[in-house]
Amino acid sequence: MTRYTRSQILMTPSDHILELINLWYARLLALVKLGQYEMAQAELDQLGDLHGPQYRYENYAPDSFAVQGVQSIEQPQGDGIRRGCMVPFEMLVLRARLQGYLGDTYEAIDQLYDLIMRSKKFEAICQVNDDLLGIKQWQDIAGQLHLMVLNYLVELKDYPAATKHARDLSKKYPLDVNFQSGLGRLYLQLGDLVRAEEVFKEVETMVKSHRSEAEQAHFRLQLTMNQALLAVTQGQWLSAKAAFEEVLAQEPENLAATNNLAVCELYAGQLNEAIPRVEKLMFAYPTSAGTSEPLVFNMATLYELRTEGSFRKKQQVMVEVSKWAGDQFNVAMFKI
Repeated sequence: MTRYTRSQILMTPSDHILELINLWYARLLALVKLGQYEMAQAELDQLGDLHGPQYRYENYAPDSFAVQGVQSIEQPQGDGIRRGCMVPFEMLVLRARLQGYLGDTYEAIDQLYDLIMRSKKFEAICQVNDDLLGIKQWQDIAGQLHLMVLNYLVELKDYPAATKHARDLSKKYPLDVNFQSGLGRLYLQLGDLVRAEEVFKEVETMVKSHRSEAEQAHFRLQLTMNQALLAVTQGQWLSAKAAFEEVLAQEPENLAATNNLAVCELYAGQLNEAIPRVEKLMFAYPTSAGTSEPLVFNMATLYELRTEGSFRKKQQVMVEVSKWAGDQFNVAMFKI
């Protein structure tokens, strides 16, 4: 994909600005997926200020562009001229997340907050135009950006700020199962099991009281995952194992469930089940499971605990992972 998009960029006329932007977005996304973060940043720098005049609709002939995907654009004014930035909003999010991949977490948070303010601006525009679908869309986008900020705060181990942020979000989105579950899981990380259990119970009540049967079915796996994680922190390995198996019966590619199930089987003394389970997932979904650093690390640990010739086994895993993982993959995960 990186080679293809590069060739397409070189062949595309310079006045096809929107097409070029979309090609650059595809290339940058591919580079990030491959772990080529420095190269992605270097090429992003070449594009200059993504909010600059060269990326403004009003600086080009009217009706020259079609809206594709979620664009950070303003609504047409009375003169019929489209105004605003033509860069896809997803590309701006990718730029912010790239800072996190490069280790500049604070810059990533700053850029995410800027995007949150922009999404609120576009939501307000939709409200003026009675665009209910647009309002919901930008509200959802703002919510996802808030979750990214929360994850970065946890990554920084700034738990007081993370807890405050999560509480503010839970008040802003009181009926949002994802936010409430995230708050409960944050309490698990902080070791506050009592509060985590209370939040998970509130989430269950919320789903049963305010959701249709179809929605309840949709969130059932999430509720099961919440209870499984709670059981892990309480050392109830067999209960957690049963819950994770229930999740995997519906979502066999769920990395978090498989990883945690392997840990449960380890503590329950069931290594003969844990090893083939993780191996099966890694080889069935090589681009996701096979490049997951925590999963690879646990796989190497299981080999050391159980398998004779663990060094050879870990070398085989390293060869398989190298087919799919980018250059940024932490080789220490192989424990070689």
